[in-house]
Amino acid sequence: MRQLPFSSGTETNQSNPSSYPVLVDTDIGDDIDDAFALALTLRSPEIALLGVTTVFGDTRLRAQLAQRLLHTFGQTTIPVAAGVGTPLLYRHPPSSVPQASVLMERTPCEPISDLSGPELIIQTALAHQQQLILLCFGPLTNIATALTREPRLFMAIQRIIMMGGSSSYPFPEWNVRSDARAARVVLASGIPITLIGWNVTTRCQLRKQDIKQLQLNGSPQTDLLCQLLSIWQEQRPRWHSALPYIHDALAVAALCQPDLFQFQDMAVSVQLHGPLKGFMVTRLLNGPLVNAAVGIQVDAVRTWIMRRLLALSPQDA
Repeated sequence: MRQLPFSSGTETNQSNPSSYPVLVDTDIGDDIDDAFALALTLRSPEIALLGVTTVFGDTRLRAQLAQRLLHTFGQTTIPVAAGVGTPLLYRHPPSSVPQASVLMERTPCEPISDLSGPELIIQTALAHQQQLILLCFGPLTNIATALTREPRLFMAIQRIIMMGGSSSYPFPEWNVRSDARAARVVLASGIPITLIGWNVTTRCQLRKQDIKQLQLNGSPQTDLLCQLLSIWQEQRPRWHSALPYIHDALAVAALCQPDLFQFQDMAVSVQLHGPLKGFMVTRLLNGPLVNAAVGIQVDAVRTWIMRRLLALSPQDA
Protein backbone atom coordinates (compact mmCIF):
# COMPACT_ATOMS: atom_id res chain seq x y z
CA MET A 1 0.00 0.00 0.00
CA ARG A 2 1.33 3.42 -0.93
CA GLN A 3 0.82 6.23 1.56
CA LEU A 4 2.08 9.79 1.60
CA PRO A 5 4.58 10.41 4.41
CA PHE A 6 2.80 13.60 5.44
CA SER A 7 -0.59 15.18 5.23
CA SER A 8 -1.24 18.31 3.22
CA GLY A 9 -1.06 21.32 5.49
CA THR A 10 -1.69 25.01 5.58
CA GLU A 11 1.74 25.94 6.89
CA THR A 12 3.13 29.19 5.57
CA ASN A 13 6.22 31.30 5.36
CA GLN A 14 6.97 34.45 3.46
CA SER A 15 8.74 32.81 0.52
CA ASN A 16 6.35 29.92 -0.07
CA PRO A 17 2.80 29.93 1.35
CA SER A 18 2.57 26.13 1.12
CA SER A 19 5.91 25.23 2.70
CA TYR A 20 6.23 22.78 5.58
CA PRO A 21 7.58 23.95 8.94
CA VAL A 22 10.57 21.66 9.58
CA LEU A 23 13.18 21.15 12.28
CA VAL A 24 16.28 19.09 11.45
CA ASP A 25 17.95 16.89 14.06
CA THR A 26 21.38 15.74 12.91
CA ASP A 27 24.72 14.21 13.88
CA ILE A 28 26.48 16.20 11.17
CA GLY A 29 30.26 16.03 11.01
CA ASP A 30 31.36 12.43 10.52
CA ASP A 31 29.50 10.77 7.65
CA ILE A 32 28.96 13.14 4.73
CA ASP A 33 25.27 12.41 4.15
CA ASP A 34 24.14 14.77 6.94
CA ALA A 35 25.76 17.75 5.22
CA PHE A 36 24.17 16.84 1.90
CA ALA A 37 20.80 16.40 3.61
CA LEU A 38 20.97 19.76 5.40
CA ALA A 39 22.01 21.46 2.15
CA LEU A 40 19.13 19.76 0.34
CA THR A 41 16.73 21.03 3.00
CA LEU A 42 17.95 24.57 2.35
CA ARG A 43 17.60 24.10 -1.42
CA SER A 44 13.98 22.90 -1.16
CA PRO A 45 11.35 25.64 -1.45
CA GLU A 46 8.73 23.25 -0.03
CA ILE A 47 10.51 23.49 3.35
CA ALA A 48 10.56 26.33 5.88
CA LEU A 49 13.49 25.37 8.10
CA LEU A 50 12.78 26.63 11.62
CA GLY A 51 15.73 25.17 13.51
CA VAL A 52 18.56 22.65 13.65
CA THR A 53 19.53 20.51 16.63
CA THR A 54 22.61 18.32 16.91
CA VAL A 55 23.02 14.98 18.65
CA PHE A 56 25.61 12.36 19.69
CA GLY A 57 29.06 13.10 21.06
CA ASP A 58 30.43 16.63 20.72
CA THR A 59 27.11 18.26 19.87
CA ARG A 60 28.49 21.78 20.33
CA LEU A 61 31.09 21.21 17.62
CA ARG A 62 28.43 19.64 15.42
CA ALA A 63 26.23 22.70 16.00
CA GLN A 64 29.03 25.05 14.97
CA LEU A 65 29.51 23.03 11.78
CA ALA A 66 25.79 23.08 11.02
CA GLN A 67 25.77 26.83 11.58
CA ARG A 68 28.71 27.26 9.20
CA LEU A 69 26.78 25.39 6.51
CA LEU A 70 23.66 27.49 7.13
CA HIS A 71 25.63 30.72 6.86
CA THR A 72 27.28 29.60 3.63
CA PHE A 73 23.80 29.02 2.23
CA GLY A 74 22.78 32.54 3.25
CA GLN A 75 20.73 31.52 6.29
CA THR A 76 21.93 33.50 9.31
CA THR A 77 18.78 33.62 11.47
CA ILE A 78 17.85 29.92 11.78
CA PRO A 79 18.55 28.84 15.39
CA VAL A 80 21.03 26.01 15.91
CA ALA A 81 21.12 24.22 19.27
CA ALA A 82 23.55 21.69 20.67
CA GLY A 83 21.66 18.66 21.89
CA VAL A 84 22.28 15.63 24.06
CA GLY A 85 25.67 14.03 23.53
CA THR A 86 25.24 10.87 25.61
CA PRO A 87 22.75 8.23 24.43
CA LEU A 88 20.03 6.94 26.74
CA LEU A 89 21.34 3.43 26.14
CA TYR A 90 25.09 3.26 25.60
CA ARG A 91 26.22 1.01 22.76
CA HIS A 92 29.56 2.37 21.52
CA PRO A 93 31.65 5.54 21.85
CA PRO A 94 30.24 8.52 19.94
CA SER A 95 31.85 9.23 16.60
CA SER A 96 34.18 12.19 16.22
CA VAL A 97 33.51 15.31 14.12
CA PRO A 98 36.33 15.38 11.54
CA GLN A 99 34.48 17.70 9.16
CA ALA A 100 34.59 20.40 11.82
CA SER A 101 38.17 21.05 10.69
CA VAL A 102 36.64 23.58 8.25
CA LEU A 103 35.82 25.71 11.29
CA MET A 104 39.50 26.53 11.69
CA GLU A 105 39.17 28.86 8.72
CA ARG A 106 36.71 31.26 10.31
CA THR A 107 34.56 31.73 13.39
CA PRO A 108 30.76 31.43 13.00
CA CYS A 109 29.04 34.79 12.73
CA GLU A 110 26.80 34.31 15.78
CA PRO A 111 26.92 32.02 18.81
CA ILE A 112 24.73 28.95 18.75
CA SER A 113 21.45 29.03 20.65
CA ASP A 114 21.39 29.17 24.45
CA LEU A 115 18.65 26.54 24.33
CA SER A 116 19.53 22.87 24.42
CA GLY A 117 18.49 20.65 21.52
CA PRO A 118 15.46 19.21 23.35
CA GLU A 119 14.43 22.71 24.50
CA LEU A 120 14.51 24.05 20.93
CA ILE A 121 12.44 21.07 19.75
CA ILE A 122 9.83 21.65 22.46
CA GLN A 123 9.68 25.41 21.90
CA THR A 124 9.37 25.08 18.12
CA ALA A 125 6.78 22.31 18.22
CA LEU A 126 4.54 24.10 20.74
CA ALA A 127 4.74 27.28 18.65
CA HIS A 128 3.57 25.36 15.55
CA GLN A 129 0.91 23.09 16.95
CA GLN A 130 0.27 19.98 14.82
CA GLN A 131 2.31 21.47 11.97
CA LEU A 132 5.98 20.81 12.73
CA ILE A 133 7.73 18.00 10.86
CA LEU A 134 10.95 16.61 12.32
CA LEU A 135 13.59 15.40 9.87
CA CYS A 136 15.84 13.10 11.90
CA PHE A 137 19.26 12.26 10.47
CA GLY A 138 20.93 10.77 13.57
CA PRO A 139 20.27 8.89 16.81
CA LEU A 140 16.94 9.91 18.34
CA THR A 141 18.25 10.99 21.76
CA ASN A 142 17.10 14.61 21.46
CA ILE A 143 13.59 13.64 20.40
CA ALA A 144 13.20 11.04 23.16
CA THR A 145 14.51 13.48 25.77
CA ALA A 146 12.11 16.19 24.59
CA LEU A 147 9.17 13.77 24.72
CA THR A 148 10.07 12.81 28.28
CA ARG A 149 10.32 16.44 29.41
CA GLU A 150 7.14 17.72 27.72
CA PRO A 151 4.07 15.44 27.85
CA ARG A 152 2.18 17.61 25.32
CA LEU A 153 4.85 17.22 22.67
CA PHE A 154 3.48 14.11 20.98
CA MET A 155 0.31 16.03 20.16
CA ALA A 156 2.19 19.06 18.82
CA ILE A 157 4.38 17.32 16.22
CA GLN A 158 2.69 16.50 12.93
CA ARG A 159 5.14 13.83 11.79
CA ILE A 160 8.65 12.49 12.11
CA ILE A 161 10.56 11.42 9.02
CA MET A 162 13.59 9.46 10.17
CA MET A 163 16.50 7.84 8.41
CA GLY A 164 17.18 4.72 10.42
CA GLY A 165 16.53 1.06 10.95
CA SER A 166 15.38 -1.24 8.19
CA SER A 167 12.05 -2.09 6.59
CA SER A 168 13.13 -5.61 5.65
CA TYR A 169 15.40 -7.99 7.55
CA PRO A 170 16.71 -7.06 11.03
CA PHE A 171 19.85 -4.96 10.83
CA PRO A 172 21.88 -2.94 13.40
CA GLU A 173 21.69 0.35 11.49
CA TRP A 174 23.90 3.11 12.96
CA ASN A 175 21.28 5.69 13.99
CA VAL A 176 19.03 3.20 15.76
CA ARG A 177 21.73 1.09 17.39
CA SER A 178 23.57 4.20 18.65
CA ASP A 179 20.63 4.83 20.98
CA ALA A 180 18.18 1.96 20.83
CA ARG A 181 16.29 3.12 23.92
CA ALA A 182 15.67 6.54 22.38
CA ALA A 183 14.45 4.89 19.18
CA ARG A 184 12.03 2.76 21.16
CA VAL A 185 10.69 5.81 23.05
CA VAL A 186 10.12 7.75 19.82
CA LEU A 187 8.52 4.86 17.97
CA ALA A 188 6.09 4.29 20.87
CA SER A 189 5.23 8.00 21.23
CA GLY A 190 2.15 7.97 19.02
CA ILE A 191 3.61 10.52 16.60
CA PRO A 192 3.12 9.43 12.95
CA ILE A 193 6.49 8.22 11.69
CA THR A 194 7.84 7.72 8.21
CA LEU A 195 10.81 5.36 8.20
CA ILE A 196 13.51 5.54 5.53
CA GLY A 197 15.53 2.43 6.29
CA TRP A 198 19.07 1.34 5.55
CA ASN A 199 17.84 -1.31 3.12
CA VAL A 200 16.40 1.48 0.92
CA THR A 201 19.08 4.15 1.35
CA THR A 202 21.94 1.84 0.38
CA ARG A 203 20.45 1.69 -3.10
CA CYS A 204 21.25 5.37 -3.67
CA GLN A 205 24.91 6.31 -4.08
CA LEU A 206 26.47 9.31 -5.76
CA ARG A 207 28.40 8.60 -8.96
CA LYS A 208 31.75 9.99 -10.06
CA GLN A 209 30.03 12.31 -12.52
CA ASP A 210 27.80 13.67 -9.73
CA ILE A 211 30.83 14.62 -7.65
CA LYS A 212 32.46 16.12 -10.74
CA GLN A 213 29.40 18.30 -11.28
CA LEU A 214 29.58 19.55 -7.70
CA GLN A 215 33.28 20.33 -8.10
CA LEU A 216 32.72 22.25 -11.32
CA ASN A 217 29.71 24.20 -10.03
CA GLY A 218 31.93 26.80 -8.40
CA SER A 219 29.43 28.30 -5.96
CA PRO A 220 30.45 28.89 -2.31
CA GLN A 221 27.79 26.36 -1.30
CA THR A 222 28.99 23.50 -3.50
CA ASP A 223 32.60 24.38 -2.70
CA LEU A 224 31.86 23.82 1.00
CA LEU A 225 30.08 20.54 0.26
CA CYS A 226 33.07 19.38 -1.80
CA GLN A 227 35.43 20.38 0.99
CA LEU A 228 33.41 18.38 3.51
CA LEU A 229 33.23 15.46 1.07
CA SER A 230 37.01 15.51 0.67
CA ILE A 231 37.49 15.39 4.45
CA TRP A 232 35.06 12.48 4.68
CA GLN A 233 36.86 10.60 1.91
CA GLU A 234 40.19 11.03 3.72
CA GLN A 235 38.78 9.93 7.08
CA ARG A 236 36.52 7.09 5.98
CA PRO A 237 37.46 3.45 6.68
CA ARG A 238 39.44 2.23 3.68
CA TRP A 239 37.02 -0.61 3.03
CA HIS A 240 34.25 1.94 2.42
CA SER A 241 33.64 3.26 -1.08
CA ALA A 242 34.87 6.80 -1.84
CA LEU A 243 31.47 7.38 -3.47
CA PRO A 244 29.05 8.31 -0.67
CA TYR A 245 25.64 6.88 0.00
CA ILE A 246 23.25 9.78 0.57
CA HIS A 247 21.19 8.08 3.28
CA ASP A 248 19.88 11.17 5.10
CA ALA A 249 19.10 13.14 1.95
CA LEU A 250 16.45 10.54 1.15
CA ALA A 251 14.46 11.62 4.20
CA VAL A 252 14.27 15.10 2.64
CA ALA A 253 13.29 13.60 -0.70
CA ALA A 254 10.55 11.55 0.98
CA LEU A 255 9.00 14.77 2.28
CA CYS A 256 9.28 16.75 -0.96
CA GLN A 257 8.89 13.96 -3.55
CA PRO A 258 7.00 11.05 -1.94
CA ASP A 259 5.90 9.76 -5.37
CA LEU A 260 9.47 8.57 -5.92
CA PHE A 261 9.09 6.04 -3.08
CA GLN A 262 6.87 3.10 -2.27
CA PHE A 263 5.58 2.97 1.31
CA GLN A 264 3.97 0.29 3.43
CA ASP A 265 2.55 0.38 6.94
CA MET A 266 4.24 -2.14 9.24
CA ALA A 267 4.80 -2.84 12.91
CA VAL A 268 8.36 -2.45 14.18
CA SER A 269 10.31 -3.09 17.35
CA VAL A 270 13.79 -2.07 18.53
CA GLN A 271 15.57 -4.67 20.64
CA LEU A 272 17.24 -3.42 23.83
CA HIS A 273 18.80 -6.65 25.08
CA GLY A 274 20.32 -9.89 23.90
CA PRO A 275 22.10 -10.77 20.65
CA LEU A 276 19.83 -8.45 18.63
CA LYS A 277 20.46 -5.40 20.83
CA GLY A 278 20.14 -2.31 18.65
CA PHE A 279 18.41 -4.17 15.82
CA MET A 280 15.10 -3.03 14.35
CA VAL A 281 12.76 -5.94 13.75
CA THR A 282 9.84 -5.35 11.37
CA ARG A 283 6.58 -6.96 10.31
CA LEU A 284 5.67 -8.14 13.80
CA LEU A 285 2.19 -9.11 14.96
CA ASN A 286 2.25 -6.18 17.39
CA GLY A 287 4.32 -3.09 17.99
CA PRO A 288 4.22 0.56 16.91
CA LEU A 289 3.15 1.14 13.31
CA VAL A 290 5.34 3.14 10.94
CA ASN A 291 4.91 4.13 7.33
CA ALA A 292 8.09 2.56 5.96
CA ALA A 293 9.74 3.03 2.59
CA VAL A 294 10.05 -0.33 0.87
CA GLY A 295 10.98 0.85 -2.64
CA ILE A 296 12.63 3.78 -4.38
CA GLN A 297 13.08 5.09 -7.92
CA VAL A 298 16.85 5.34 -7.59
CA ASP A 299 17.75 7.24 -10.75
CA ALA A 300 14.88 9.70 -10.40
CA VAL A 301 15.70 10.44 -6.75
CA ARG A 302 19.41 10.91 -7.42
CA THR A 303 18.66 13.22 -10.35
CA TRP A 304 16.27 15.26 -8.22
CA ILE A 305 18.81 15.58 -5.38
CA MET A 306 21.64 16.59 -7.70
CA ARG A 307 19.51 19.18 -9.49
CA ARG A 308 18.69 20.80 -6.16
CA LEU A 309 22.24 20.73 -4.82
CA LEU A 310 23.50 22.37 -8.00
CA ALA A 311 20.82 25.08 -8.04
CA LEU A 312 21.92 28.64 -7.34
CA SER A 313 18.91 29.23 -5.07
CA PRO A 314 15.84 27.32 -3.81
CA GLN A 315 13.75 29.02 -6.49
CA ASP A 316 16.00 27.53 -9.18
CA ALA A 317 15.61 23.97 -7.86
